[in-house]
Amino acid sequence: MGTKRRIIDRGRSGHLRHEVIAAWMAGDVEALHIALHLRPWEPSPLPYEIAGPLGCDENDAPPDDPDDRESLARSLAWQRKLLAAVGWPDCRGVYEENLKDAEESLEYARKRFEHLPVGEIGTGTDLESRRQRMLEAEAEVAYCRALLAAFQAVRAEWAPTR
Repeated sequence: MGTKRRIIDRGRSGHLRHEVIAAWMAGDVEALHIALHLRPWEPSPLPYEIAGPLGCDENDAPPDDPDDRESLARSLAWQRKLLAAVGWPDCRGVYEENLKDAEESLEYARKRFEHLPVGEIGTGTDLESRRQRMLEAEAEVAYCRALLAAFQAVRAEWAPTR
């Protein structure tokens, strides 16, 4: 007697499910990874500005490893599909959180530069390395502020007028 086999959808199909859209709109990297059944090392479809180093971009150079190339292509395909279907995620909260983290990092870098700890040895403990880290933290804060300001300007432009 024959049996009819049922194909089980394990979440890797190309369907836009509710949890995928909700995670995308919230800019939640972890929830989007879970909803799309991505492995922890695979890139997120969210862009770098939201997902940080886990994000992806169309301008990314293809990785050397064929598996990494395949996962990047899959994430970029999800990114294009989600952008076409529901638009850009509401990432104001993520931008504000990134700005808060960058400001905390800058404060820490300033303290380490202004108050040199006694007895530290190793890479990154000299004055020039600390100055460089502080300059990088200042640049990161400026970048996060510019991103948030641009986001607010775009939102204000698209806000309904009454």
